[in-house]
Amino acid sequence: MIINKPAIALSLSLGCAFSAHAVEYLFSYDNVLDGIDQKTNTAYININQQGEILHGTSPDGGVLTGEIEQKNNVFTGSGEMERFSFKLLENGAIKWFTGQVTNTGWKGVWYGPNGEQGDFSIGETDPSMALPTAADVVEFKADTTFSGARFDKHNPWNEDFLVPLHDVGSIPFAGVDQSKGIFVQSDSGGLPFPMSFELGFSNSFTLQTFRLGSFNNGQGTRLKTFNLDVWENGQWVTKGSFEFPTIVANRTFEIHEFMLDQKVTANRVRISATGTRDMYHGGRVLMWGLSFH
Repeated sequence: MIINKPAIALSLSLGCAFSAHAVEYLFSYDNVLDGIDQKTNTAYININQQGEILHGTSPDGGVLTGEIEQKNNVFTGSGEMERFSFKLLENGAIKWFTGQVTNTGWKGVWYGPNGEQGDFSIGETDPSMALPTAADVVEFKADTTFSGARFDKHNPWNEDFLVPLHDVGSIPFAGVDQSKGIFVQSDSGGLPFPMSFELGFSNSFTLQTFRLGSFNNGQGTRLKTFNLDVWENGQWVTKGSFEFPTIVANRTFEIHEFMLDQKVTANRVRISATGTRDMYHGGRVLMWGLSFH
């Protein structure tokens, strides 16, 4: 399921102009060429610099190539303000971007292949230390195994996403409102691993500690092992593999806290179940209550 929000998410990692190391930048653009970026849209894209060469990829698999000039180069005629241009080939169409680097970021104009045009800007935004809330979620997807049958289900986006509704520990069956927060379950059995749910966020954030829950309905804990993945350079990368503790009591939910070996920065996160202890009907999985800490 995709949640429609006014803005499209965009992250920009540039090892140039702003900083000597790769950090995140916010890219915004509009569709009216008048010299003022109205910031109608935002999105995430990876751009890196090697010398004067710019290259990168977009989340949709687009390819970006271009160049940026050196300042005050008498041989090329450059001055105090660096100028740049790049092309973005995405979904079979090429857009051209050109502009200059100012003390407040990158600014310029863009042109599409069919007369589209507008203004754009790229400004530095360090990855947020604030943890995301439900309002920051711009996309939520769950594998199809979490839908289709009576007890194969997942919650749509709701205002309790990422809210720590319960402390770490055991919660009796009647104490959990399954309609609140993140809740995915495949009850039919015979599960194909890995099976996942993922979230996309409006801004990147820094993550190391998180909580996740599961359930024992009397046939064993419905989660044994799982991975936390983040989206990097156009692909999912596993940042941590974990074993979920056994839930001893029947008809009981539990939440546990987990920690990555090191902090990661991301704007897309995926939780993938890779094993279960409930082998009834060939294997069942339940994951719920994800929150970041």
